Amino acid sequence: MVVTIEGAGDVEVDPGTPLGTALAAVGAPAAVWCGGARLDGGHRAGRPPFVEGALLTLSPGPDPSPPGGPHLRVVAGPDAGAILSCPRGELVIGRDGARPLADPALSGRHLALDAAGRVRDLGSRNGTLRVRDGRTRRVGRRRRRLRHDDLVLAGASALRWIDPSATADDAARAPVAPPRPATLLAGLGGATAGAVAVGAATGRWTVALAMAVAPLGLVVAALARARRHASPPRPVGIEALAGLPLPIAVTGPQARGVVRAIAVARRAAAPPPLHEGWMRWLDDTLGDGDLRLVPAGGDPSSEAATVIDTALGEIRRDGRPAPWHVAAVAPRTADALARAQASARAAALPAVVRWADLPPPAPPPGPARRLVARIGLDARGPVDVDLDGDGPHLLVAGTTGAGKSALLETLVAGLALGHDPDRLGIALVDLKGGAGLGGCAALPHVRGMLTDLEPASARRALQGLAHELRERKRALAAAGLPSWAAWEAGPEAPPARLLVVVDEFQELATLDPGFLPELARLAAQGRALGMHLVLATQRPAGAVTPAIRANVSTVIALRTATTAESQDLVGDAAAAALPASAPGRAVLLSPHGRTTMQTLLPLADPRPRVRPRGAPEPASRSLAGVAAARWRDAPASAPLWLAPEPAGRPVPAGALGWLDLPERRSRVPLVWRPTAGPCIVVGPRGSGRSGTLDAIAAAVPGAARLPSDPREAARTLALAASVRPPALLVDDAELACAALEPLVRGAAQALEDAARIVPVALACGPGWGTRWAARAGLVVVLGGLDRVEQALWGVPPGLAGLEPEPGRGVAVTARGAGECRIVRTPAAPGAVLVRPLACPPDLPARAVGVVGDEARPLVLPRSGVVVVGPAGPARDDALRALASAGVEAGVGARVGSGADVEVVVEPTPMRLRELAIIAPPGVAEASPPRGRVVVRRDGVLEAAQLRAAGGSSALVGAEGGPAGDEHRDAHDDAERRDGDAQRRADAGEVDAGERLQRLPGEGR
Repeated sequence: MVVTIEGAGDVEVDPGTPLGTALAAVGAPAAVWCGGARLDGGHRAGRPPFVEGALLTLSPGPDPSPPGGPHLRVVAGPDAGAILSCPRGELVIGRDGARPLADPALSGRHLALDAAGRVRDLGSRNGTLRVRDGRTRRVGRRRRRLRHDDLVLAGASALRWIDPSATADDAARAPVAPPRPATLLAGLGGATAGAVAVGAATGRWTVALAMAVAPLGLVVAALARARRHASPPRPVGIEALAGLPLPIAVTGPQARGVVRAIAVARRAAAPPPLHEGWMRWLDDTLGDGDLRLVPAGGDPSSEAATVIDTALGEIRRDGRPAPWHVAAVAPRTADALARAQASARAAALPAVVRWADLPPPAPPPGPARRLVARIGLDARGPVDVDLDGDGPHLLVAGTTGAGKSALLETLVAGLALGHDPDRLGIALVDLKGGAGLGGCAALPHVRGMLTDLEPASARRALQGLAHELRERKRALAAAGLPSWAAWEAGPEAPPARLLVVVDEFQELATLDPGFLPELARLAAQGRALGMHLVLATQRPAGAVTPAIRANVSTVIALRTATTAESQDLVGDAAAAALPASAPGRAVLLSPHGRTTMQTLLPLADPRPRVRPRGAPEPASRSLAGVAAARWRDAPASAPLWLAPEPAGRPVPAGALGWLDLPERRSRVPLVWRPTAGPCIVVGPRGSGRSGTLDAIAAAVPGAARLPSDPREAARTLALAASVRPPALLVDDAELACAALEPLVRGAAQALEDAARIVPVALACGPGWGTRWAARAGLVVVLGGLDRVEQALWGVPPGLAGLEPEPGRGVAVTARGAGECRIVRTPAAPGAVLVRPLACPPDLPARAVGVVGDEARPLVLPRSGVVVVGPAGPARDDALRALASAGVEAGVGARVGSGADVEVVVEPTPMRLRELAIIAPPGVAEASPPRGRVVVRRDGVLEAAQLRAAGGSSALVGAEGGPAGDEHRDAHDDAERRDGDAQRRADAGEVDAGERLQRLPGEGR
């Protein structure tokens, strides 16, 4: 409450604080007078007159509180608002005396009032009038008794007689309806007829006359009573100001005093510039423009619904004037009236209450493990919430700035302070980016915290809560008990309770759609399993599902944005009407009743009991920090879910990365067992497919990679079945198969056939080879795919939609699925089944090139060699390369010449088929480079690369050798030479240089 202490100004004092303590705190020990009462040092705040609005002074002063007995209240005149009472003797009223009125029209000694409520005129200049029931009578020197609501007119003032006892009697007495004339006449007629009949029958006319007169007396009494209660007295002066329509414009010489009267009558402070200091004690504030002062000579605003003209003494409403007895209030009187109104107000809840301002909650009756937290203060005292008696679940709702996060922190930190981590575990879901519940994250009770800044962890939290629910069911079944409460009541302590707190619950569904069904299960089964939910939201309608709401028994409604939301929460508009100036004000609705409270701030140091009004709040330790310090030596609670695996953590030998199993709260190395089936790595480009194959190569020593060169790839695929490396790694499988197709018909099927013999690990895009998933031993689905694509590869819905990040994905096996992270490793050297055909610089001089899968030097005999192929640059290059190595070779158009060695140029698959050569895969090439040949020796066909005749290490293809016109000219010359040689051969002439080697019997 707020009081004013002379020498110290306005001071906030907590109720119950002794006066001596308050005065010592502000350094004014002598301000012990409150009006005419001297207070002792032990007088407690909140006890009259030391109440809201009290003025404590160094010396006696006027009593600020309204008298409890009969009194005269000045309702109109220059000193309106003054209160005159006479508890004993006689009080002289006028411009002089003990309580003078500032009314020039009054005489110095105008009239007198005695303790019995009687007035008499003291010979005033202009007399005294009494108005009762609309009739005006002059008051002379003879005393006249006043009745409640009588009006006394003296000078320019009007004084209303107030008798509280009569007011109470009138309130208790039922209203009397005026009798109907027809009913009265019928009653009187009946009574008269009856009286005449009795007189005629008995002859006793005296009795008959009494019978006729008695009803007439009753009728007169009824009429008088009805007249007395027919209507309240007409409002005069200040009494007429409370209900005037706004805006109000005031003009005239006493306008400032009338403005004060309006503020007092409406209990609302005037807006600037009409605001005065005493108005701080009023309940409300008028809006800007609701009350205006018209300057002298000016006209009222056209917006004004009411115009008060003090010069004319009239009030114009909507242009219709009505006479009005001017009521002007002086500043000192206004201050006294405002303080009196403040003192008469019901004790209001403070706008700020710290957790430390109240004593800690007493241990509740019943089991020692009951979870009780002190969260607020209402008119009766501290408010506690019992998660066993009021729960098991709570719903906290309120608009932005209403105080939800502070209340949640008070609840969480208060419970943590009173319960060790072995008895209480806490899971926090803060969808304000951690700003709401971040102060509680350091508590050792916290088993996990999820924010909307890490949406990828939402699934982990969801699975962790589901695992906790299953584990508690198993534990309860193993203990053979029906509920957690029964377990706690026994001799053996059960596992800790679990409190799940969700701030901004309405955002949870956007974070992960699976959360709502899981929380609904928790809400339905939580009571029996020692689990409690606290849900905070701005919009309860539509956010809290019926399944969850059905299990929430306690609602804390802070200020809501709309009446509809308040109706949904507490059944009426009370939450919508809570003041925005008091964040934390709330309506608590529980199975044990309803109350309005001020929630506590999570601060562990109390405010001073006496403090200057408006002073900054003193600093304080946080309640969560104090709770964390108390349990600093306690072991941290086991997490409900593991944090995402950081990139780069080393893995054991043989592992590709780490596999998270949140539903089991474990993290194990991710291992591919080749005997279980192929390993398929699926993902878009840039998702880490090649890095995953590098990790497999490091985990499987000796694994062979499928080369990117189509011929080498075809040859490697053919050799893998016989060589059987530990694994065959295929990157970009869809591109590799497309490149292999010209050399190996049905390349995709060939790869599948090879996988039946050799363990295969391949990387591909989501649209290729989904049939591999059915027999794969391990499928790694990397991030970046949509949910449909992930479902095709076996990703369960609960793991779909991971945030794309290179190396992060879902590992799917026959036994289940889990989130995984591949650890990137340097590419390990593996087995090479087919080496590139490239002539090294140190090739022996006798070698004409390199040949075979090992790219070994190709050394040919000096004779017995035939170059097979059409005339052209390719054959000429081959002949020159052989000649440079000292090999004398002939030419032929077909194979089977009987030569020891046949060298086939331009070995495309079509050329080999034309020559009726059945070559193993990887010997022919769709577009062989320059110098590429096939060597047939001892029935074995091998691909070879010839080196250039000029001594360069290798002949290169069209993209790197002679090009353009020079290449075309060489080709034309070769065709001419071939044509000439063919004509000579037809004529039987043989060029000695050609040394054609004929087949046996040919040309003979």
